[in-house]
Amino acid sequence: MSCICYSSEIYHLDPNDLISLKDSNIKDKVNVSDEVILLIGHNPIWIDKSSGTPDTLLRGREAVKKAIEQKQAFIPVRIAFVPKISRFDFLSPLIRVLRYKHKFYSSRVYHIDPFEIREKKIERNFRTQENAYKFTNSKHKIAKAQRKDMYAKLKESMLTNGYDDRFPIDIMLCRILGVQDTLNQGHHRMGVAIDCNIHRIAVMFSAVGQAPRFLRPLFKILAKFLLSLKQ
Repeated sequence: MSCICYSSEIYHLDPNDLISLKDSNIKDKVNVSDEVILLIGHNPIWIDKSSGTPDTLLRGREAVKKAIEQKQAFIPVRIAFVPKISRFDFLSPLIRVLRYKHKFYSSRVYHIDPFEIREKKIERNFRTQENAYKFTNSKHKIAKAQRKDMYAKLKESMLTNGYDDRFPIDIMLCRILGVQDTLNQGHHRMGVAIDCNIHRIAVMFSAVGQAPRFLRPLFKILAKFLLSLKQ
């Protein structure tokens, strides 16, 4: 029996991205009441589909069909995953080096409104032209003029061509303390998309594991506090 873990947030995704998914064959009890649940596969990197497993629909086939018939742009979806780590391994979701060792990705790219992500406050920092590409690591230091120019070029490209689906943002499920989803990669693309008033961008999901059940109530409070310090 598999141990299903769930995202801390509900994401509104394009139902057309979900309709072609096969139904999941996992028999574990689904412990949430959400109408539509996307179960991401185990893929070492999202663009490599040869050595991983596909995303599936854990619940909600009829709801997805109905949304498409009604021409809904987005529908609420809970994201689920099955950890590759032991259920007793509560260190891997907490420690950066271990997280990246066990991290896996969804097999597909989905579409979402970036303004929804901003409203959820799951970004670890907000990128603007003023702080673009300003990293704390001195090895990656870039002159201010060059940083502004890089941001401006990305904005010009997005205004001209729209969001490039080849570069989806990465939302990592239960990233902070094994309980809180956060935007893991793509803060600049997020900032530029919002600056350009773009309401449809590409997203992939990644995960490692989840904190033990008895620690989640406390960790959720701590995770929200730690996330607020980064914003």
